[in-house]
Amino acid sequence: MGDGKAVTMKTLHTLFTGKTATQVVLLLFLLLLWEILFRARLVNAVLFPSFSSVLAVLRTEYMTLLRRLGVTLLYIGYGLGISIGLAALFTFLAIRSPACASILEMILAMMHPVPSVALLPLLIIWFGIGPLSLVIVIVNSALWPLFLNCYTGFRTVHQTYLEVGRNIGLKGVRLMASIMLPSALPYLLTGFEISWARSWRAAIAVELVFGAATTSGGIGWTIYMSYFDIEMELMIAAILTIALTGVVMERLVMDQIEKYTVVRWGMVQQTETLKVG
Repeated sequence: MGDGKAVTMKTLHTLFTGKTATQVVLLLFLLLLWEILFRARLVNAVLFPSFSSVLAVLRTEYMTLLRRLGVTLLYIGYGLGISIGLAALFTFLAIRSPACASILEMILAMMHPVPSVALLPLLIIWFGIGPLSLVIVIVNSALWPLFLNCYTGFRTVHQTYLEVGRNIGLKGVRLMASIMLPSALPYLLTGFEISWARSWRAAIAVELVFGAATTSGGIGWTIYMSYFDIEMELMIAAILTIALTGVVMERLVMDQIEKYTVVRWGMVQQTETLKVG
């Protein structure tokens, strides 16, 4: 009983101290300011609804928002899964073959700067407005930063680590899995975070520009339809849902992965440097 209470107090102390506490206080202040501006009639009530009214919509429409969020996340999952597989394959080929590396570097230099939305007209002509076009756009958004970080991570493994691995009999795939992969992990995590963010932007952009890109609309479709119906509360509620999903992914997934890998292994400084860069 005492241990459980101690764990609870430790969790609350972590939550309400330091960086997290500052962020929570700032958020609460901004929400309070939002409500005050509305109550004081300093903003257009039709175009800028109160936070309390947005909160009411979140309470009544949360199942619809979650369902549509799930649709978008499903296709983002498809795109990220394909991107991870292709990035792993491309990295393996580039590391193993200088000829493949030269070809893939050229493709990367051409495709990485191209905004995925720019490919949409071509994809629509080829495949129509539908899930396939959406997934291809997501793959194009996520693949190149992921491959770039994976390839860079494997290329920059310290030579000493490789020599130690070879001295104990590691070679080929075993050397990559046992030595190169852990050393490149900060780059891999950074690449995944960038790819995740770009996938979100691409998916929402497709739904905003072309409406329902899937058989049942995603969260971007909700914003698209609320724009036409001038349902400002629903529009802002959908945007907040996207933002909260990003926070959950960052705090509950990525931070935990980093905590039990690069932080535990003493690579946290390297990871932070990569994020800033």
